[in-house]
Amino acid sequence: MGPTPYQYLPLWAKIAIERLDRDAEMRSESMLDEVLDSYAMTYGEAVDAQTRDSARHICRRRFIGSYTEPPRPEPVPPGTLRLVRLSREGALCPGDLVATQRLGECEVTRIHSPHSIEVRDPSTGRHYLISGVDFGPDARVTETAVPPRAA
Repeated sequence: MGPTPYQYLPLWAKIAIERLDRDAEMRSESMLDEVLDSYAMTYGEAVDAQTRDSARHICRRRFIGSYTEPPRPEPVPPGTLRLVRLSREGALCPGDLVATQRLGECEVTRIHSPHSIEVRDPSTGRHYLISGVDFGPDARVTETAVPPRAA
């Protein structure tokens, strides 16, 4: 069953969504849950899973770019590179976060070519060169020497 349309939500759920609409600084999934619980309690009701999911769905669509959700860990299939966080939309650049099955989340430190990037594992500080055509199943991961720091 899909999300309940806004017009069919209980009044207290509509008020919770409108509250987030009024105050952009409050727009987060945790704040929505808190407001839903509070308003439902005021009306002597409990928030059911369908109403909560529907309100979240509406907020994701209504507040594009300003509604934050907690990150959901996703498995990374072997031989693929998953983008975790981009500084600039549509372009991979140093400082972005990527994930691989073998290394986990890493920070991009240098882009050598369209088929080769250097990443740093934040837990160990080691640098790795990830290369291969389209980063597919034939991608190679090799440890590299840490580049010298500029004085």
